Amino acid sequence: MKKIFTLFFAIALSFNMMAQCPLTTAVDFTATDCHGTEVHLFDILDGGQYVLMDFFFTTCGPCQQATPKVVESYYAFGCNMYDVFYIEVSVSDGDAACQNWAANYGVEYPTISTAGGGATICNSLYQIGQYPTVILIAPDHSIVIQDLWPINNAQTIINALTPYGIQQHDCTAPVTDPEVTITVDQALETEITATFTPNAECAEYHYTMGTESELAQWAASAGLSLPEYVNTYGFPADIELSHTFTDLEPNTEYVICAVPADADGNIYEMAQTTATTTPGGGEIMPDFTGTDLEGNEIHLYDILDAGQYVIINFFLAGDPYSQDIMGDMVEAYHMYGCNEHDVFFMEISPNGDDSACQTWVETYGVQYPTISRDGGGNDIAQAIPVGYYPTIMLIRPDHTFAQRDIYPPTLDMMVQYMSAESIQQYDCDDSVDEMDAGKVTLYPNPADNFLKINGENLGNVMIYNAMGQKVAEFVAGDELNLATSDFENGVYFVKVGDKTQRFVVTH
Repeated sequence: MKKIFTLFFAIALSFNMMAQCPLTTAVDFTATDCHGTEVHLFDILDGGQYVLMDFFFTTCGPCQQATPKVVESYYAFGCNMYDVFYIEVSVSDGDAACQNWAANYGVEYPTISTAGGGATICNSLYQIGQYPTVILIAPDHSIVIQDLWPINNAQTIINALTPYGIQQHDCTAPVTDPEVTITVDQALETEITATFTPNAECAEYHYTMGTESELAQWAASAGLSLPEYVNTYGFPADIELSHTFTDLEPNTEYVICAVPADADGNIYEMAQTTATTTPGGGEIMPDFTGTDLEGNEIHLYDILDAGQYVIINFFLAGDPYSQDIMGDMVEAYHMYGCNEHDVFFMEISPNGDDSACQTWVETYGVQYPTISRDGGGNDIAQAIPVGYYPTIMLIRPDHTFAQRDIYPPTLDMMVQYMSAESIQQYDCDDSVDEMDAGKVTLYPNPADNFLKINGENLGNVMIYNAMGQKVAEFVAGDELNLATSDFENGVYFVKVGDKTQRFVVTH
């Protein structure tokens, strides 16, 4: 029969008998065992192990009788290296008493004393009323055994744990084969960068990359299997490293391979992954949605589909090279009409949070949208991907790159590339979206076969294409139905008096 912790508890429990641990779900804790090692319960459970927790105190007779059997089962289940992890928690003993206890009974698993948090765990967190109490917690944090008692021998514990899939093991570390992990860091038009990370058992490894057909041809020519070929002719390494493969074909899938070996030169399972270079020529800019510092959602394709070019400055907050170009960026924004005409400016930072980017905006007088890391900047930069900073991209309304990297990133080069795309300069006060305080409306915009122009006494209505050429002229009252079925896809402008408003034709 169990020994009650104190006479007070004995009297109390004689009136109100209860389960040894009344909980059905584990309560997390971080504690320090009597040898100074930190124990975090949920880290163990989330790692996939069950936890057997033995609540005790050193002068408890039943605890003294049960502990050798618990220790024996600990060895039977593999000494905390496999399916189950053992912990014992004292409700009343200090570090010295717990160290003596562990030495006397051969306890090699963590022993948490009162100094390490034992009393709180026993009393407040798990509400233990009798000792010893042995519970079993599953990886999903449920307490599947609330009190394993009586403990007649080690087999009692083994029999109780086996139905949960907990298997017996020798107390030797699990055997892990040499392995190499391959991470693709960046894929550009003609190059791919990958990082190779060996595990502790990997004494060396060899790696290479090629298309699937190339690798098969190379191995066949050498009369070897692919792993043997990579191990013989691949690049050698024995530490984590990054390698950039260059002179590749655009829009092509490549296979990256690595073969690990042990200290005796025996090779193990080959690791491999694929990566595809980005298209050349008319490369498509991937779509993205981010949130700027003002809380506005910025959807790239919405802007492009409305007919504007988009110029994006990818920058690093705090980077002097990114800072050097900001005068030219802001000047170009004003030269091209402050996002109201042919081109829409924005900037994206993968490293600066909202606070850092707000300081950046105030420092350089940025008036166009800024997407910080908090707004999705890092995800956007990785998805494209962006290889270095600053990078200025110019994207056409058809989603293709007019220029993937305007370099050098100067005002003159921005003007040069935008002039090549017939992007015109405007003053920032020539707003195309503020026409007679909203008295003139265009619908639908974008237009397909017709555009309805509504206003009060429109008068002369002139239509211009994106090159500034007049393509139509009308005299209208309060409404004009403009047939656009013969218009080519693109950006057009309605001019009424001294005001201009943009619309897009998309068939």
